[in-house]
Amino acid sequence: MSPEETLMPLGFTETEALAYCELQRAGPSTGYRIAQGIGKAQANTYKALSTLVQKGAVIDDGGEPRAFRAVAPDQLISALRGRFTDQVHAAADALARLKSPEPEDRYYQLRSPEQVWTQAEAMIDAATETVLFDCFPQVEARLAPAFARAAARGVAVMGIVYDEAHSRARDYQVIRSRTAEGVLARWPGAALRLACDASEHLLCLLAHDLSEVRNALWSDSIYLAVHEHYALAAELRLHALPLTEPKFAPQLSIAGLHPPGLRRLLGMTADSSGADS
Repeated sequence: MSPEETLMPLGFTETEALAYCELQRAGPSTGYRIAQGIGKAQANTYKALSTLVQKGAVIDDGGEPRAFRAVAPDQLISALRGRFTDQVHAAADALARLKSPEPEDRYYQLRSPEQVWTQAEAMIDAATETVLFDCFPQVEARLAPAFARAAARGVAVMGIVYDEAHSRARDYQVIRSRTAEGVLARWPGAALRLACDASEHLLCLLAHDLSEVRNALWSDSIYLAVHEHYALAAELRLHALPLTEPKFAPQLSIAGLHPPGLRRLLGMTADSSGADS
């Protein structure tokens, strides 16, 4: 990608980007010389230079004819970063004043990893009382800062993890899955289940390297979120039981039997539909 092409996504027109880069290469120049250098009409070039002056990307000497000079790239990037930050804050304040929609009894599909992370972090950051989760190690590592922020605000954050519970420093509570090795070995991707304040929840399966979404559903349905909240709470209690406790009867164990849908997901044959050993 050329220097000019890197400027255009930052709000520069093609002529503005060409003029700025030409000034960087050639040094201070008149509008006439810049127009010749970039192959654009003088009127369009002068208009672009005036806009660049307003953006703080170019300065001029005020003479006749005017000579223009490009500011240093690091100064330009710093100014652009500051302006973008200000614009983001202004947009956030304006959008926050919009009326929030009422919760709906619907699921919405998320198509990209960026959508998953944005939605998950927004849920966690908005939580006021509880965050319950069940996620694979690579997913937890990605969301750990958000979990820690919530815990620091006094939110009860607890989840099921699949590495050793003491393998990393955490500022929130975790319980290791009793079936971690088998789940990690057989599950066709990196999973996430997340319920926040029993008000919204997210179910997601990403590729193991987190590069793509295989299935991701988010809902702000209170009814569905309450069910997911209590399902996660029950599983947390199950995995927290001492290993010396009597085992549940196979027909009552979620991990003990493989129903048809799970067998299809795992690519299992009918002969392997029995209980885990």
